[in-house]
Amino acid sequence: MNYSVFLIRSSGDQFLFTFEQEIQLRPSVGDVLTNPLTFEELKILRDEIPSADADQFRFTDDRVQRITDGGLIRVISFGIDPDLVTHNYFVTPANNPNRIASWSTVRFDDDQTLMQLFR
Repeated sequence: MNYSVFLIRSSGDQFLFTFEQEIQLRPSVGDVLTNPLTFEELKILRDEIPSADADQFRFTDDRVQRITDGGLIRVISFGIDPDLVTHNYFVTPANNPNRIASWSTVRFDDDQTLMQLFR
């Protein structure tokens, strides 16, 4: 499995790195990744399947899409589930004091989200 990691920025998402991971060990939203180049901790805020992999249709040799008499797209067989092949992870730096969603602590006494809300 190949996964891509993008840093969320207001000016557009910035590609950071890719990594391989077994399907069973795949990270999910809320998990923290470590950038292998800078060792910076990054928290996953979004997990998406690339749109190019999610939308797959069958075309004939003359590049015409197969459609049924009822106007539906004809599916002859199913390929590999895109959810099992690749994901794009959108991250922010972990424990960023300017972003409540990036905090990764689980202890109630040191909960930075509560500290920011009740200042």
